[in-house]
Amino acid sequence: MTQPVSERIAIVAPSAEAVAVLRRDLIEWLTSRGHRVLCLTPPGPGRYTLILRGIGAQHRIIEPLQPNLRILGDWQELASLVGQFNDWQPNIVLAFGLHTLTLAAIAARRAKVRRVVSLVNGLPSDGVESIGRRRFADAIRASDAVVFHNRDNRATLARLGMLRENLETLVVPGAGIDLKSFPAMPMPPSDEGLAFLMLARLERRRGVLEYKAAAERIKARWPRAAFRFAGPASSEPDAVSPEALAAGGAVEYLGHLEDVRPALAACHVFVYPSYGEGLPRAALEALATGRPVISTSTPGCADLVDEKVSGCLVPAADVEALAVAMESYLRNPGLLSTGSRAARLKAERRFDGRDVNAALGRVLGVA
Repeated sequence: MTQPVSERIAIVAPSAEAVAVLRRDLIEWLTSRGHRVLCLTPPGPGRYTLILRGIGAQHRIIEPLQPNLRILGDWQELASLVGQFNDWQPNIVLAFGLHTLTLAAIAARRAKVRRVVSLVNGLPSDGVESIGRRRFADAIRASDAVVFHNRDNRATLARLGMLRENLETLVVPGAGIDLKSFPAMPMPPSDEGLAFLMLARLERRRGVLEYKAAAERIKARWPRAAFRFAGPASSEPDAVSPEALAAGGAVEYLGHLEDVRPALAACHVFVYPSYGEGLPRAALEALATGRPVISTSTPGCADLVDEKVSGCLVPAADVEALAVAMESYLRNPGLLSTGSRAARLKAERRFDGRDVNAALGRVLGVA
């Protein structure tokens, strides 16, 4: 019987946290099959390096960018990646994060890596031009395959003429979700009022301020309703401070939670009013635990919800529509039980992480 070939696979990510959290299951799947995995990321908290090493991956640092010298920094990062690839000699490179994959795909091609796979986990809402259209197009051309988290993003790049005719493309539902780690959870009692929860980074594009504004409107009419938010602070230009979120008292800020399952178990409805992204993992976790999801009719987010079945979809940046959707559960709590069952069923049918990893294994050429 022929022994399976052990491949050397480099995964290039925008942060150690991103690869340790979002691609942990994929790495375990690869290493369990005898493949060697190297994760390349900028510097970050050491606990994520320990996670990666604990699941059998190696971890190396990409040279950080020089502040205020973006063009020079890009060249430094590109040169660092070429050097890392020449040294470690991967057969396959998988890269995600728009800026990261743009440099990684080009570097992998320069280093003559056999197979290059770019994972587009969301496009900027202000257009591809904002990330450097020419270089991004070069990265797509340098790729043997491109994986998307939603069909809208693939359609956008096709419309822009960036997907060559023979390019292999695949759409997968984000990183998927481990349905055993996130089992269905019973709804908490509702006699003391309903609890809404949002999990996200503190950034405007996630819809944080819309959630706060909707909570303030609803709280005036339903004082027993609870509105909770958990997630890390951000250093991005559109960051929202924890103090701004908590001002007024309508929203309770829970901080950054290492384990979100207790917070999900204590809520009735999950809210994620993002302006659009690949496919938000937090919402997948909510669906898996059996929580109806209110999100937006934007790329990625629209794939989460079967309208009026497992949740509701509203336009992005529309506080009034968001408040109406949230209030519908307060007016009719009977929606919770049917929504809960539908949410879990959707997670099982569409977002099982095992299916995602098997699909990625095929596009990487190792399954």
